[in-house]
This record gives sequence, C-alpha cells and structure tokens, in this order.
Amino acid sequence: MYRDNSLMPSEAVRLLALGLLATGERSYAALASEVRYFIGHLIGPSLEMVAQPLELLRIEGLCEPLDPQLATEEQRLRITEAGREELQRLLGSNVRAQVNDLNKLIVAIKMRFLHLLPETERQAQVEILLELFERELLRLLELRQEHDGGESALAGWLDLEIAQTRARLAWFDALRGGLGQSSGA
Repeated sequence: MYRDNSLMPSEAVRLLALGLLATGERSYAALASEVRYFIGHLIGPSLEMVAQPLELLRIEGLCEPLDPQLATEEQRLRITEAGREELQRLLGSNVRAQVNDLNKLIVAIKMRFLHLLPETERQAQVEILLELFERELLRLLELRQEHDGGESALAGWLDLEIAQTRARLAWFDALRGGLGQSSGA
C-alpha cells in the first residue's frame, strides 16, 4: 500500500482475486480469466497486472489448491483464513484523490465485494468514496471557473466531467441511504 493507505495496482488485482475466491472456489485458469476480463473491461487489457499477483496468492498462503497434484491451471483454488483477513484489509483501504483509471478499477472492485464487509465497514467505505468524489467535484469546478469560455473545447469537456462526478455523488449518497435502511431491518 501507498503511505495514504490506498492500493497499488498489484493490490487491486489481489483484492479482485481474493474477492472472487471468497465468493466460491475456482480453477486457477478461471480465476485468471475472470480477473483479466474484469480489469480489461474497466481499464483495458493489462496482462502484466494479472500474472504475478495471482501467483503470489498461493505463495503467501492466501489461497490453496484443493488438489495439489493437478497442473497449475487445472487446480481448483479456495481462499484461506489468511486470505479472508487480507481481503478485509484490502477492502478497507482508501482510494486516492483524483479519479483515474486505476481508481475506477479499485472503486469497481470495492463495489463488487462491498457485501463481504461488516455493515459498519461498508458504511465507512461509502463515506470515503463520497468524500473522494466531493473533492473531485470541487477540483473540477475550480478548474471550470478558470476556463470559462474561449475557443477551446476544455470548458465543454469539464462540464461533462462535472456532470459525471455529480451523478457519482448522487449514486453513492443513495447507496449510503440504502445501507442505513438495510441495517435497521
């Protein structure tokens, strides 16, 4: 992790893989395929992000093969208790300011596995993300104010980014409200 408790790219892959294993056993090949698919559809193909972090899961004891006698790709893997602890740690990480492709990937992974966190930690993660998008909106609004008009297309592009950030804020605010209602039932 970075000093601000946000994830490095390899840790985002680790979080995704552990989350997938926490939802059910998979073969190594299926796990790698699902990780590549998810990452590829969010930030584009990135084989270098996948291979090494997946191998480390086994080496570090975060997952284990059900039948070690099979070839690596055929082995079905399951998450270990140490893997569940690491998953909880990674799900509880911060997201860096300024929304970029890596942060979008991390937010998507957190949303995919948010249900695996205890209720109070789910709420805390939603609050962290709301703060992230509030800061992003303020940054964009300030930049938009400086570039009001002119011949450049920047103002229009900033308007698009501002609208998307406002939509994200509204969505996360609704999610926060939904989490609060579900805990009272």
